[in-house]
Amino acid sequence: MGKLRDRGFLAGLSVALFGVCASVFASDAPESARPAWCPSAAAERGQTNDIQYRKIAEKLQQRQPIRLVAIGSSSTEGSDLADRQQAYPVQMERRLNALFGAGTFVVMNKGRGGEAMPETIARFGSDVEQQHPDLVIWQLGVNDVVRQQDIAISARNVDAGLRKLDLIGAPVILMDMQLAPKVLQSTALQPMRALLADAVTRRDAMLWSRFDLMRGIVDKGDASMAELIKADELHMTVPMHACTGMVLAEVIAARLPLRAGHDVAVSRDVTSR
Repeated sequence: MGKLRDRGFLAGLSVALFGVCASVFASDAPESARPAWCPSAAAERGQTNDIQYRKIAEKLQQRQPIRLVAIGSSSTEGSDLADRQQAYPVQMERRLNALFGAGTFVVMNKGRGGEAMPETIARFGSDVEQQHPDLVIWQLGVNDVVRQQDIAISARNVDAGLRKLDLIGAPVILMDMQLAPKVLQSTALQPMRALLADAVTRRDAMLWSRFDLMRGIVDKGDASMAELIKADELHMTVPMHACTGMVLAEVIAARLPLRAGHDVAVSRDVTSR
């Protein structure tokens, strides 16, 4: 019996270690191929707090790892994907580490599929504050828009969420809705876009518009809606996850000095194509 218990323990330990190693190796995996239609820069709105970004720059100079929390719904978690390692936070982490050096950035994926703003805000204590992030990306508004949430309620939720994030003291990037048929059909879409644009002008946050990124791709004829959005008319395709992560990584990188000794000419290209 003792030998059997030992073998069971060792087998369980092997499985656990394999899981840890797989997670580490996935983080250090090479970047995905950039979709041909994915631009190298995209629209952004709002103010950024230079002092807060300067703190990140100082950590970079001291070669300390930078911790990012990406929180939101299925667009963040990748709950609709066959492989969640293809979700945009993983793609963003790989792009940032390609720019700044392996292991420089650690992105914690705190997405949870199906959530509207109140459910996500309720997790800010455990999933954001307790992670001690240097930067927070809050992907928000999609499910609220699809469910036709009253805009006055959404306004209160955005303000409540930003107040909580203010107390954490890390820079905040808001990521808006995706360009998808189910989003476009909602009468709550345009009020939500106006609400988010207004919110970041009143707080130390930046709005990075995924909606504008995708609309630019489609309007230019670089890709069809079917290449960006899955057949469910809501969730992003794997290539669009890759594009989202890469472009957002480059928006962040544009605010930071490259780590000393890294080849700027080779590793950094954040200009529009």
